[in-house]
Amino acid sequence: MSVLDKTGSSTLILWEKNGVLCFGVYCAVTVVLNFAFDKELFLNVCKKAVRRRKGWDIMRKEKVGIISIHYGVNFGSALQAIALSQYLKQNFEFECVDVINYIPKRFKRINRLKNISVHGAKYFMHGLIRMSRFEKTNKKYISYLKENISVSKPIYSMREAKAEFGDYDYLIAGSDQIWNSEYNQGIDEMYYLGFASENTTKIAYAASCGKEEYSDTDWDKIRKLLETFSAISLREKSSAKIMDEHGIQNCKFVLDPTFLFSRAQWKNYEKEVVGCPEKYLLIYFLDTRGEDIVKLAKKIAVAKGLHTVLIRPVYSKIDYGVDLVVSDATPDKYIWLFRHASFVVTNSFHGVSFSINMERQFVALKRDKYNSRLDNIMNVMGLADRFVTTKEDGLIESDINYSKVNERKSALLKSSKEFLQSALQ
Repeated sequence: MSVLDKTGSSTLILWEKNGVLCFGVYCAVTVVLNFAFDKELFLNVCKKAVRRRKGWDIMRKEKVGIISIHYGVNFGSALQAIALSQYLKQNFEFECVDVINYIPKRFKRINRLKNISVHGAKYFMHGLIRMSRFEKTNKKYISYLKENISVSKPIYSMREAKAEFGDYDYLIAGSDQIWNSEYNQGIDEMYYLGFASENTTKIAYAASCGKEEYSDTDWDKIRKLLETFSAISLREKSSAKIMDEHGIQNCKFVLDPTFLFSRAQWKNYEKEVVGCPEKYLLIYFLDTRGEDIVKLAKKIAVAKGLHTVLIRPVYSKIDYGVDLVVSDATPDKYIWLFRHASFVVTNSFHGVSFSINMERQFVALKRDKYNSRLDNIMNVMGLADRFVTTKEDGLIESDINYSKVNERKSALLKSSKEFLQSALQ
């Protein structure tokens, strides 16, 4: 194979012999001098030659690190990390793609104990029980992640991150609410790749702000942190717009990483929920006790002749009076539940994303805050009429026409993959 250098007057020839990449240069004297004194040019030409040569079984020797909010017991957060990591491994053949197992201060046991100790003995005991349930399930989540992707050792600080990942060729921030300063209790520079070296290419893929307002001080920090990124994409159009309005330009809108896998591909990561009714309405909610959501879901289920299955938060023991409760389960069972549901009622972004990707009939419920994420995905998929409140009956007469939805999804998925292709050249 061959690649012309920037002068257009020479050819760099590369071939493989006994598994070794070899090269030769046929060029004029001036170009020989050019290569001799411009090491960067020579290395770049070699690099481009290997990347552009299609069909070679030569693995790229570059390392990729991904930092996102994967830690915890949120199935969507775990699965978006799996999807992006596996997509990069399957389509780019890097030497390694590692998920950085960053554990923020708020998740450290000592800090969580401090938080629950200031509200009295009764709350402290209740908090200990919740912590125990969380840690038990979180171990299952980490185990599931490690079965499917490369997860680093726990990283607790910028210093540790620099030592382990500072020299990686590519670092990717995203997805999930990594730039939500309220959720993250401030601007967390780890999620802005503050540990990267000067030679590392920094990319944001499907980063989510989760909100639309920051203080002027926060905007100053954000602009500074993002100025060294080579490519930025966000999970919400509204976030891309506010970035542009505050001087951070050329931000692209892309789909959540979970859309990088098709319905058929997700089947490879699921596990059947034993004892689940054959025809059921699935209920999945976050950040609320959910009694009003369950009440609405039961009404819809009766009208449609369906059983009710609830994915209950791990820390909850409320009896909602449904046919089946699934709790303390790993993400593989949640994939199965979404893929087989007849109808879904959810207030979760990833609940909506999986409903769309699995081509399920569903309604999305508005929340007290962070609605921009749901509003965005419902609008871009042409499903704004199914974004309702619990005060509405949720009984929408028409079914979702997935031929139209899939047309929109395919176009958005194409541009999302093109973003990754361009950013990782």
